[in-house]
Parts: sequence; structure tokens; C-alpha cells
Amino acid sequence: MITTLQDVWNEYQQDMELLERRIHESLSSPVALIQQVGAYILNAGGKRFRPMLLVLAARLCGSQGRNTEYLLGSVIEFIHTASLLHDDVVDEAKLRRGRSSANSLWGNQASILVGDYLYSKALYLAVRLQNQRVMDVLSETTTTMSEGEVLQLMQIQNADMTEQDYFRLVECKTGVLIAAACRLGAIISSAPAAQEEAIAVYGSRLGLAFQITDDTLDYTADQAQLGKMLGKDLEEGKITLPLIFLLRKATTAEKSELQRIINADSLTPDDLSSVFELMKKHGSVAEALLSARAFADEAREALQVFPDSAPRRSLLALADFVVRRDM
Repeated sequence: MITTLQDVWNEYQQDMELLERRIHESLSSPVALIQQVGAYILNAGGKRFRPMLLVLAARLCGSQGRNTEYLLGSVIEFIHTASLLHDDVVDEAKLRRGRSSANSLWGNQASILVGDYLYSKALYLAVRLQNQRVMDVLSETTTTMSEGEVLQLMQIQNADMTEQDYFRLVECKTGVLIAAACRLGAIISSAPAAQEEAIAVYGSRLGLAFQITDDTLDYTADQAQLGKMLGKDLEEGKITLPLIFLLRKATTAEKSELQRIINADSLTPDDLSSVFELMKKHGSVAEALLSARAFADEAREALQVFPDSAPRRSLLALADFVVRRDM
């Protein structure tokens, strides 16, 4: 019975080990700094969640082409890793998954350039499949992700940001790559259009649930669990769903204080404590998690077009995991 994340890992352990080997082989470059920075962030403790989804989607749709799965899994992981490198430069982050960020160790220039290399290497690997549909999906995905970065920049310190603005941003930054991983699994399996669309919807909704849950950790986790400074999103002026819900429910005086904190150049411990207390008072985190669970339910519903199988049970388990995770 596959019901937990560990069950999924146990079921596909050999696949994930082979995929991990392929990721590191594909990183190969004669430029030492690329190897150093790339290996550092790829070894930073990520669970290869997106490549795993690609493998599961491919198996769900009947794929037997494991080499192709591993190649595209590497492509997806490189795109994701490149986005992390660029995000940390934009955010001036000091930590990534509990370790010093690459930009704090090697500088912004190296992080940006290695991120560019990973994007380029991802497309170089994908072109080798000579599959135009694969390239169409990847091109659209990376374009949308870039748009998401700019959208986020435009919404910094915007206390009037709406839920729909937030969902659009999350879809661009997170949902689109997870949906692409799932869709690519269907494409390389030559799945019928209805199944391809269903698994892509699963990925899109899963991505929304994933990011909303992640955004609640900024207000609920301890720093060791979060892997970055607690309250970092708030200090950077990022308006996430818990904060949107809080601003909507706050009294006039509370909203005024929240706007002062959002616009401040830096947070004091008292500022952070005040926001935490207001979050508890108005139940904003719990409300955001309800929204995440609703998207996870939509993800599960999208899988109804598929018959019962080990990959389907694994994907259902992952939909449960993303809304109660500690990653």
C-alpha cells in the first residue's frame, strides 16, 4: 500500500538512484566553477520532487522508456536549480535549505552565470530527443517562469495584492514547472490527449498546493525546518496568501501597522512577533492551508481518468504530502 512519501521513495528507489546519477553526469563541464557551484546546489538536500513527478507521470501513462525519463528528469531539475540560483541573487538570500546560499559563497556573478549555464544545458539535453512537443512545453514553461519572476518583483510591498494576483504569480513561478514535468511524462508515453491534459491539471493544482503550504512555513516553522531566516518573505516585502488573508481580516489599526511592517527596510523581533500574533488571532495560516488542501483535492480529482495502479497511488500520496510536509 502506497500512502506516504517514504512508500513512494521505496517503490521507486532504483529509478531515483539512476536519475540522480544521470543528473550529476549531465552537469559535466570542463569549467571548474560550474562544477563547484552546480554540484553544491544540486547536493543541497532537494528531494528531486519534480523529476520524480515526471517519472511517475510517465509510468502512469505506460512509458517503458526509462532513459528518456531520466534525461528529461535531469532537464527539469536543471531548470528548477537555475531558478533557485537566480531567486537567491534577486532576494539577496543568505541561506538555501539550511546551508549558505551559492551567491553568499561565490558571489552574485557566479550564481547568475551558473544558473544561465543550467538553463542552457537543460535545453541542450532536451533537443537531443528531437521531439518538437517536448521543446514547445519547455520553451513555454521557461518563458512563463521568467514572467513570474517579474510579476513577483512588481508585487513587492503591495498590500493591495489580491488572491487572484497571488494565484497567478504562484502558477507562473511554481505551478507551471510542476505541470510541465507531469505533461512531459505523458508526452513521451504517447498518452491520449485526455490523459495528458488530466496529468497536467494534476501538476498545476499540486504546484499551487505546494507553494501555498511553503508560504505558510514563513509564519509557522522554526528556522532549522524552514532552511532560511524565519520571516524572510515578509522582510523582502513578499505578499503571500497568509498575509493576504490577514490584511483582509485585520482591523483598520492592525492593517495600518501591517502596512508599516511590510514597507519597512528591515524587521525587528517585535515586528515579527506582532505579525505572528495577528496571524494566530485571525486564523490566517489555517485559512491558507485550507486553500492548499482544496487545490490538493483538485489534483487528486484530476487522476480519476486513470485506472488504479502503483504510479496513480504514488501520485495520490504526493498530493497528501505537499500539504503536510516539512520540506
